[in-house]
Amino acid sequence: MPEYLPILILMGLAFTFTIVVTLAVEAPHQRFPVKYLVTGMLFIIFDIEAASLIPLAILMRQLKVQGFVELVIFATILIVPFFYVWRKGAFTWE
Repeated sequence: MPEYLPILILMGLAFTFTIVVTLAVEAPHQRFPVKYLVTGMLFIIFDIEAASLIPLAILMRQLKVQGFVELVIFATILIVPFFYVWRKGAFTWE
């Protein structure tokens, strides 16, 4: 039980914080534009993908050609959606 105590305390604090914030924050008076949500989702997606490049860059010398091929594939997976959402106008702010 002692090794689980910090986890249980953290879970209790997270649950308490969730309840307090839910009860204390009032609902918005008007709806948020969808652009805010799209921008937030795009930030999270590209931030996680960019953070995934760090371990690959660290191991690049050990991985040699295979690592370079993985980097090109990963960059393609990252760049294609970027240009897609750019073309759709998700980055224009009005």
